Amino acid sequence: MSKIIEMPWVEKYRPKSLKDMALPTARVSNQRVKLDEELIRFITIFFKERKRVNQENNRIKAFNKTVIEKEQKEELKIKPEKAAVLLEGPPGIGKTSIVYALANDLNMEVVETNASDTRTRATLERRLKETTKSRGIMEYITQSKEKLILIDEVDGIYGVQDRGAVPTILDLIEKTQFPIIMCSNEYKTNLQSLYNTIRRFEVNPLSKEEILKITRRILKTENITQLKEENLELLIEKNNGDLRGVINDIQGISQGKIEGNIKELILSLRRDSLEEIFSLIRDLFRVASLREARNLTDKSDVDYNNLYKWVNENLPTFIKTNSELANAYENLSLADEIYGRIRINQYWGLLPYFFDLFAGGVALSRTE
Repeated sequence: MSKIIEMPWVEKYRPKSLKDMALPTARVSNQRVKLDEELIRFITIFFKERKRVNQENNRIKAFNKTVIEKEQKEELKIKPEKAAVLLEGPPGIGKTSIVYALANDLNMEVVETNASDTRTRATLERRLKETTKSRGIMEYITQSKEKLILIDEVDGIYGVQDRGAVPTILDLIEKTQFPIIMCSNEYKTNLQSLYNTIRRFEVNPLSKEEILKITRRILKTENITQLKEENLELLIEKNNGDLRGVINDIQGISQGKIEGNIKELILSLRRDSLEEIFSLIRDLFRVASLREARNLTDKSDVDYNNLYKWVNENLPTFIKTNSELANAYENLSLADEIYGRIRINQYWGLLPYFFDLFAGGVALSRTE
């Protein structure tokens, strides 16, 4: 896995602006909409509403100081449907890229967290507390960027261990001073209270023609000639509209030593199997040192995003005590923060520290 320390092409070619993107089609309540226009409108309305609510609340606070408690007025809040939206669609179609491109176009800073990494109310509150509170005086003085909060993989919230996550998100939406965009891969019945509160965009995969156009441009930039049109079409078919998967595959094929027929190589490609992932996870929780954990991840061909996700989701299977579990989740949280900085600032030299925290740090959380 050490070979992936090179900057992934999905990050290298992530669009910096909405105008550079092949935007997927989207629907709201079965009504087709232009996603870029709708998201820009959402952000614009949020800040207008925030200004109105904050001005009115200043008047209410001043009034409340002049009357007894029972005559005081209740402060206003931004309506949830104006504070947050959800982008729902299959993995790899560009939901996260849309959020980052939108923020870049509007000169905003993305503050990202992953809902499936924050298993409890306390953890989620800690991760987002600083981003949702009212802005301080220094932010006005330095004229820092407005924030756009991204909560990814909200469909990863499930079960008893995550029962506080949805109420926490709803509470954050109610109190936020910054617009929130959430992403999920699929509809989940346990998120119904969230769906009832906010606006949900159903985002469709890109067309074959759009993916072809993007991959042709990448291959031309990288001066890759061994992948012909029929090879690209086959890759797109195997990835079922997953642009991220297609880009990962063409990078792997292009940078590897290709022997024999490329078509046969493409046909042999597969996404990481559950058996392979679980085998690696079991081995990780048996290691006795950080070096052993590094060796396991270096030798594995499992995609590190998949491995991270499965380690996160299966911690309670391998770690039983509350103190060890808390320590493991803390390491995962720190790893996620490092990966966020890597993506935002392009500091790919930090990737080894990400591996140490999420693989070694988690595996060595066990004391027995």
